[in-house]
Amino acid sequence: MIIKDLLKLHLGDAVRISNKPFIHVGHTQIDLDDGQTIRWLYDDEGSMLSVSREDEEIIFFNELDEEIEPEDDTISFGTKEFEFSFEDMGTIVNVEGEAVGEEDDRYIYSDYQAADGELLRLVSNETTGEKMAYKGKYVSEDDVAEV
Repeated sequence: MIIKDLLKLHLGDAVRISNKPFIHVGHTQIDLDDGQTIRWLYDDEGSMLSVSREDEEIIFFNELDEEIEPEDDTISFGTKEFEFSFEDMGTIVNVEGEAVGEEDDRYIYSDYQAADGELLRLVSNETTGEKMAYKGKYVSEDDVAEV
């Protein structure tokens, strides 16, 4: 499934991400300060797809229950060390269904990457002060299939 089809999913539509079911229950559209737009699609099991059409990038995340704090530019989590790789910020311009955040909420997120490519994403809602952490990996369009 290609990215433009993924972005056309309706609430309740189901796909498989790396052979795991993903039922789309909500999404947020975030306009980043650099002019790009990303979408965060949520399922009913605590997973999130971060999709960027401009970067042709899909990242499959699972929400973590524990609070994670970086030390300098690294995070030790489990048996791995994650190094800072990217940070961006933007404002939610659209929310549909069961999604995190409200329109006009301002978010900053930071990605940390392990040597094997696994990611940690720390997300902070600057409007409400809420913080979330996700663990995930990059997936290709070939890893996304219709059910």
